[in-house]
This record gives sequence, structure tokens and C-alpha cells, in this order.
Amino acid sequence: MSPLWKRTPFVGFGIGMGLIGAVALALKHRQRTARGVIPDEISPAIFATRSVSTSQGEIVYHVSGSGEPLVFLHGFFLGASSYEWSKVYSRAAANHEVIAPDLIGFGESERPSKPLEACDHVECLAEFLREVVPQKPAVIIASGVSANLSLLLAARHPELVSRMVLFLPTNLRDSQKCRSMGMVRKSSIPGLSHLIYRRHIAQTSFMRLWLESYGFANPQKITPETLSVLVNCAQQYGAEHAIFNFFRKRHGFDVSSHLSSVLAPVHILWPAKAAGFHPSDAVNLCRHLPRASMEILPDASAFAPMESPDDISAAVPRWIDGDLTALQTP
Repeated sequence: MSPLWKRTPFVGFGIGMGLIGAVALALKHRQRTARGVIPDEISPAIFATRSVSTSQGEIVYHVSGSGEPLVFLHGFFLGASSYEWSKVYSRAAANHEVIAPDLIGFGESERPSKPLEACDHVECLAEFLREVVPQKPAVIIASGVSANLSLLLAARHPELVSRMVLFLPTNLRDSQKCRSMGMVRKSSIPGLSHLIYRRHIAQTSFMRLWLESYGFANPQKITPETLSVLVNCAQQYGAEHAIFNFFRKRHGFDVSSHLSSVLAPVHILWPAKAAGFHPSDAVNLCRHLPRASMEILPDASAFAPMESPDDISAAVPRWIDGDLTALQTP
């Protein structure tokens, strides 16, 4: 497969966690950013790696298994990719066809130079699903910003989605919440933001500190593998463009106006240890969805798919394989 990271830029960021701690923190770490190859650990060895062309660029995805299609969508955050769900989706391949894409601008997928709006991502996902699972609707398991985008996808293209399990759905229009996630405003000085990102933020020392502060409930669970994959994805050419795009809030949209059109059943998994997020956000979502329920995971952090995959792997099958015909809104 051709080295897609050489193409035009864009990478990504956010599982509801957002991005960086503070520019002052970044200035403490003065290392040169190297452009590395994304490690093979981004996906399990049993998964094939394929690609699909869409109107927004080429999407690289990992696939294995057979049966009902499950599509795992990662969040938007520093060094984001399908790796976020890799310790969870690998266990589902025994009974399902598991599909894990790197969204446009993330991981191994193409990074166009133009900023993408929420609707661009949604239409790109619709094209992807029609190409990869053309005969039947898919189950969507998504986190953070991608969870909100999945709701918009289901509202606009109900034929493509059979049901959804959403982990920490996140609305990036909430400025106060962005601050609580460790976000900072990018510099207005031309070129300085790119310099800070490359030399300080997209580095192992900063990544570890960010995960310890905002992502993992137990810093001892930040593995060398996790750091390696996230740092390498963050260091890919053009990775900072999506982060700057975040500050412009192009991924934010009013999801509430679309919820009544979501016909697929929805179950929300809410991590109790996600700093800056309150379960009332999930309750409000459920109350506006025709068929929805929620479950609070008491020991889960915002990056629970990476930190505690056993907990998430136990919760997801209850909703992808169970009877959701009688969902009750909280």
C-alpha cells in the first residue's frame, strides 16, 4: 500500500477529551519533532488493511471476521486513529465483520489541506459505508465527536445504520467544556502555532503528560505501545491542521435539531471518570431520541477503550447483540 501520510495534510483530535494542556506546559519540552512511520500496532495482526476512495480523500480501514457489520469510529484527539478501539474491536471479530477506519485526516488516512465541516465527515462516512457494506446497515460504535457525527449520519441516512453504541458523545460547540478538557487557544502569531505543535506538543513527554492530566484515570495504564502509536500519528505530516481546525469549531453543530429523525436505537455509554463531563449531557440526549438508553460506567475514563478495554468489551456486546426493541429513555 502507498504511504498515504505523504499526501496532503490533516490529522485529528478529540474523543470528547479535546487536546492539549497549555502552551506554557508545551514550552517546557524542547525536542525536535520527527516524522515517523505509524507502528504496526495500530491494528491487530489478524486484521487486513484496505482503503476506499471518497469525495474527501482516501480512507484506510482495518477489517476481519464475518457476520453483522460493526463499524468502530474513533474520536478526535491528539494522535487519534482507529487504534483507540483496537483492544475492543479485536474481540468482536469472532461473531461479526469488524470494520475500523481511520477517519479522513487521522491515522493512516488521507489528510486534505482544506478544513472539513461536520457535514463533510458525515457524507464521507456515508460514502464509505455504501462501499464497504453495500448490502445491509451497520452497527456503529463511536466515541466523542464521532459519536455526535454518527447521530447526524443516522438522521440523514437511516438506511445505513441499524443501531448505535455511543461512548461519551461530545459537542465541540461548548467553549467551557473545551477548557475543562485541557484545550488552549492557538497563537495568533503566524507560524508560531505550527512550531509549538511540532516541537513540543507532538512529542512523547507532552503526550504522556496530557494523557495523565485529561485522558486516563490511572496513569500507570499508559503503555509504551499506546504512547508510540499516538505520538507517531500526531507527528505525521499535516497532523496539526485538524487540531487548528478544532479551535475554529468546524466540527461543532447543533445535534439536538436532528435527534427526532434518528430512527435507529441508541445506547450511550458514559464514563463516570471523564473530567469535565456530566451524565446529564447523556440524559438530555436520550430524552430527545426516539429510542435510547444509557449506562454509566463507574470506573471508566474518557479514554476507557484504551485504558480499560475489558470494561468496554463487556458493555458493548450487551447492546450490539441484545434486544433493543424496548429501550427506555432515562
